[in-house]
Amino acid sequence: MKLETQSLSKYADLLERWNEDDNQDEVLQEAKLDVIDRIGSTLNEMRELQSHEWAAMYKALQDSGEKNAADSSSMPKDGACKEAE
Repeated sequence: MKLETQSLSKYADLLERWNEDDNQDEVLQEAKLDVIDRIGSTLNEMRELQSHEWAAMYKALQDSGEKNAADSSSMPKDGACKEAE
């Protein structure tokens, strides 16, 4: 993902240079649109990955909380221990 981000940064630099040149031909225009599409796709991919990571972390925390709640409810009370003695 880091390499893709660096690659997109280089493409963005190219876009800036292309914007300065008014004598762009159709091929450069198509390449520019392709770069813009790739940047958008990569950003969407990064958002989806981040969303999945957050969902997994939330689920893990939720499961951990439920496990801790179940463990603490199954522990004997102090009074029960004293009665057994």
